[in-house]
Order: sequence, then C-alpha cells, then structure tokens
Amino acid sequence: MAKPAGKCASCGADLTTFKYKPMPEWNMQGPICGSCYSRKLTEHYIAPDRREVTKK
Repeated sequence: MAKPAGKCASCGADLTTFKYKPMPEWNMQGPICGSCYSRKLTEHYIAPDRREVTKK
C-alpha cells in the first residue's frame, strides 16, 4: 500500500497516488483528494438550478 502523501485540505482523507491542486477561487490551501475535487468542480461550474439534473 502506498504511503500517504498528506491529508486532503477539504475533508482530511489520506492522499496517496493522486493529489489535486484546488483552483484559486476555492480559497483552499494545500492539495485535495479526487472526491473533493469533483465536488468542487460541480459546485463551481454547474449552475445551482442544474445540479440536481446532473446527479441522475
């Protein structure tokens, strides 16, 4: 198993293979995990009234 490379700046999960750099607009310091990156992209790019439609 890979050695953790730190913690996610958003949820605190161990980072192993993949680390993502948050966008400056998110006002986050440090790398984030893939789950948080996907969630933040959805929040940032998809209009609030369309979010429920894209989850199906």
